[in-house]
Amino acid sequence: MSEKRKPTYDLHAFRAWARSPKFSAAGSAVRTAAALGVGSTDMVRIVQMLERKHFQKSVTSHANPREWQDVYHVPSSIGVLYIKFRADVVTEFLLLSFKEKNND
Repeated sequence: MSEKRKPTYDLHAFRAWARSPKFSAAGSAVRTAAALGVGSTDMVRIVQMLERKHFQKSVTSHANPREWQDVYHVPSSIGVLYIKFRADVVTEFLLLSFKEKNND
């Protein structure tokens, strides 16, 4: 897995997409968010809180080394959250991870 310290995707575009009817999250992101008591409306609200300073890294997908995924750690009222997303052909973006950040 490759890694870089510059975002691959435009954060403003990602936040705008999250407010649109095209918002889509992977099943695992929905499940981990639900386990934290976060529904889709709150997921969108938290995504709107993302700022450039929350960016951690861009990593390539395990399945496709040409597919980049941006990782953000965003503070929230329920703790620091790990949010990862990538571009998607069908919906512009896909929210891949929405979970509590581990402190490892």
